[in-house]
Amino acid sequence: MQCRLYYYQYPIRLLPVAIRQLSSSNGEKPKYHNSTGDQKAKWYRNGLHRPLLSGTSTFEKRNIFLMGPPGSGKTSVGRELARLMNKPLIDIDDNWLEPRWKTSVASKLTELGDEQFLEAEGRELLAIDHQNHIISLTGSNPLHTQSMEHLSQFGIFVYLDVSRETILNRCEMMKVDRIVGQRTKTLNDILAWREHIYEKSYDIRIIIGKDETQNDIAKKIFNQLEQQSKFYESTRSEYQKKNQQFLDIIQQGLAPDGGLFVTRSFSRLSLNELQRLIGLSYPEIALRIMERFPLGTLHPSHLRSLLWQAYSTFNKQILPVRHLQKNQYLMETFHGPTASFKDLSLQLLPHLLQAATELTSKDDNKSNRLGLLVATSGDTGCAALDAFARLPGTPIIVLYPNTGVSIIQKLQMQTTSGDVCILGVDADFDFCQTMVKNLFHDKKFLFDINQILPDLHLLSANSINWGRFLPQIVFTISSYLQLIEQGVINLGELVDICIPTGNFGNILGAFYARQLGLPIRHLITASNENNVITDFIRTGSYDLRNRSFQKTISPSIDILISSNLERLIYLLSNGNYSMIQQLFTKLSNDRYFNINSNLLKQIQSKIQGDWTNENECIETIRKIYYETQQLIDPHTAVAVHVAEKFLKQDNIPILISSTAHYGKFPQTILKAISNNEQSLLSNDISTLLKDLQSLKSISSMHHELIKLSNKPIIHRNVVEAKKSAIIKEIKIFLEQFSKKHLS
Repeated sequence: MQCRLYYYQYPIRLLPVAIRQLSSSNGEKPKYHNSTGDQKAKWYRNGLHRPLLSGTSTFEKRNIFLMGPPGSGKTSVGRELARLMNKPLIDIDDNWLEPRWKTSVASKLTELGDEQFLEAEGRELLAIDHQNHIISLTGSNPLHTQSMEHLSQFGIFVYLDVSRETILNRCEMMKVDRIVGQRTKTLNDILAWREHIYEKSYDIRIIIGKDETQNDIAKKIFNQLEQQSKFYESTRSEYQKKNQQFLDIIQQGLAPDGGLFVTRSFSRLSLNELQRLIGLSYPEIALRIMERFPLGTLHPSHLRSLLWQAYSTFNKQILPVRHLQKNQYLMETFHGPTASFKDLSLQLLPHLLQAATELTSKDDNKSNRLGLLVATSGDTGCAALDAFARLPGTPIIVLYPNTGVSIIQKLQMQTTSGDVCILGVDADFDFCQTMVKNLFHDKKFLFDINQILPDLHLLSANSINWGRFLPQIVFTISSYLQLIEQGVINLGELVDICIPTGNFGNILGAFYARQLGLPIRHLITASNENNVITDFIRTGSYDLRNRSFQKTISPSIDILISSNLERLIYLLSNGNYSMIQQLFTKLSNDRYFNINSNLLKQIQSKIQGDWTNENECIETIRKIYYETQQLIDPHTAVAVHVAEKFLKQDNIPILISSTAHYGKFPQTILKAISNNEQSLLSNDISTLLKDLQSLKSISSMHHELIKLSNKPIIHRNVVEAKKSAIIKEIKIFLEQFSKKHLS
């Protein structure tokens, strides 16, 4: 493989600055400036400015621009891809620059020097107006803004993401020494600097592992390009509005037919690709996983910035994995601002929705105001309020079962300031969730609220929204990688996954992770006494007729209607939307449905399940504390107890999702540890949290929960379990919001 490293790799007019930065950066990321930087944002941050990415041009006419560091294989892969796609090939070095210059690139570099060489190279690229070609760029092309903006009108940039170690080895073999900055900096530092530029410039990333052939890589590129034309579909009909892309469907939440949006199109991760994710930060892993799914006009560089904004609200360790006991490991998903796993998705969702609204508004020449309507069994409401309250001017409406959440969960919601409407409902969570779904399809209600706020675009933050669900796929993958880093497993070895399950979103995320290629043996759902999912997995019957709702000490999974189960059935039935419609219509009308034996066998081959009663949950909290000095919340205890039932003698690790911080359930924890019945009677938050902190434990208190006792209660509204009563309160809130913001 030829390794051309003599090209100039820094922005024109700023060569001396770039060299000084490389000389003094001490390994840190240098600042990148360009006189055309404002223009650059037009093409690398906004998919709408890339017509060939947004679907306004046919796939056949697109140029495919291969970019990446020197030695990444752009030329050799380009030849294979051109053959595979039956497109002509242009190698910028051999087929464009040298014929036009009538001399070798090396000679031109010697003649002009670094700065003038890049300017000359960029000018030559401005003459390209080809279509339907494979074009292998030089390593320096992405650093010339004007030429890249020009090329972006004619095709898609495919980034050959080869590890720095591989590039260094290749270039060491070639004994290359003609690199700007190499006199004062190592090749490793120079490549590290360039990676930041490539990361901002690509449309499609191709992660390249060890020992992959040019033909392998070309096939991966072809498959990724095909995926760009895929759209989202409803679980309940053939409804598929033209060009229903990611940003379209997250603004809708539910499909117009009442189904859930889903995609069966994603790029699997090979073990080679998975290995490239080891050691990356959580946002970096999330970016690479979300890129495996169709994102449409959401550009990767835009998604990257949204991920960094979202996870800046977390502790330093976003999702750590800690050993519990035996071969059990906890995925601590509660290190966000509201101390539950919901933060991992909901801190990102408002940024995604705001991006969708802004891009749609620019495209349609009209403005929209985001609004949120959400039902919660405890944690979703807290997380949604915190996340969306960070977006000024966003009306937020939350319905929660008034006596169905913990004292801390309720206080987290009641003390939220800003443009929020918190309604305790005299009902269970299933009523609240069904009411939200009903309101989204009530034309009169939607008409009435748009009379109050004409530009309001009401959205859902429950996991029925694909934008809320997609980040959950990252949880299990990140945790698996940490087990490798901790030396617990080797890459490719199997693990089991056990997750406390209510609305089926978290376990479905793990299911998708396995479909992507993560080596998972068993997926295990863990239910409390509302064990409809356990019974369904065992029998194929989803039956609510003789089942009463149980209020438990693990309220976030006190759910009888598991919305995301619909997505699983759709995927395993190969998109049988007519069957899905029949099943869930029957559930709505008759409160039960049965699936056929073939589908049941498929589900049982993919997922297992069991449940935990209240006494077992309490005993598990106590047992874990006295055996390990760790405190776990009741939802985690449900999963730990179920996981014990699946322990085998093969020592395969089992990852257990610890979905909430124990501090959110002080009364339950204190009862389990101290047998202090007075703890159940106390409503003094300060006292409860102090009692928790007095326990000798290696588990630390969440800093945001400590602050709660000093916050005033703002929202005390409780309404009847009637649609009319709920609508009345929502309208009053929106009228007050309108006067405040539109007067």
